[in-house]
Amino acid sequence: MTLFELVKIALDELYAEANREYGDDTDKCILKRMQYLSSSYSQLNNQDREPVNYSDPATRFAYVYKYVAAHGDYVVQLLQKLRSKLDEPIFQRASARVSCIGGGPGSDIIAVLKYLDECVQEEPVEKLTCYLLDKEQAWADTWTELDDSLKVAISLNANFQPLDVTNPASWKSQQKFLQADIFTLIYFVSEVRSLDKKGIVSDFFTTILSEAKSGSMFLYIDNGHDDFNQYFDAQWEAAGLKLLGGGNNERWYPRMSEQASELAEYKNKFGYDPKIQAWLSYRLLRKT
Repeated sequence: MTLFELVKIALDELYAEANREYGDDTDKCILKRMQYLSSSYSQLNNQDREPVNYSDPATRFAYVYKYVAAHGDYVVQLLQKLRSKLDEPIFQRASARVSCIGGGPGSDIIAVLKYLDECVQEEPVEKLTCYLLDKEQAWADTWTELDDSLKVAISLNANFQPLDVTNPASWKSQQKFLQADIFTLIYFVSEVRSLDKKGIVSDFFTTILSEAKSGSMFLYIDNGHDDFNQYFDAQWEAAGLKLLGGGNNERWYPRMSEQASELAEYKNKFGYDPKIQAWLSYRLLRKT
């Protein structure tokens, strides 16, 4: 199953949820939320902006439709790059643990499962424990049965944990996610950078980078803006992580095996294309 096909399953469920709340106004609400997301993401550098609110099912539908499949495939490509850099399997044991920071929307977890499914001969993983850490609790139901949809030969244990980087009480008491083999930060830094007015967000990054176990990997993808890249670079450099690979403001596309036509039903309904290309920056990091 492709990522776009998997996203279609999630969209059908999210559309039904939105329809229960908005009835005949569902499509109008979703269109407004698509415009809301576009406007919000154009203001990520604005220190006075309000954080994006994903609590509404129409907003979650809009996000998954527009971004999740492409972002997921970018992560698959990044995992392939990481394996190539290491010249060995990414995961060394049958049981693997991944922590998706800001991963509620699902692009991280579907990408890891897709990668492991495609690389079953190269990776020894039989059981995957995945922590989805996100402020928005409503994401919790969307991705918990992925292994059934993808039909992968891997046992999945998906755990949703509430995480608000501006509230240290929400993450200082959580410890298991810090033992991950891989941490993913996919379009997360740009969402929280402007919230670091009192250094609280930087404290969060200091915590996860310093307390992650030795040998763990960090995968960073974000838009090509220097402000976000330089901010994150300062965080991992201060923590002494090793850069295995990176790029700035590169143009990426989903692989040819991924076809956005799977979402044609919703494209015809709303007139918006799902994301199929991006200018992005990435980092592959290891804690030594």
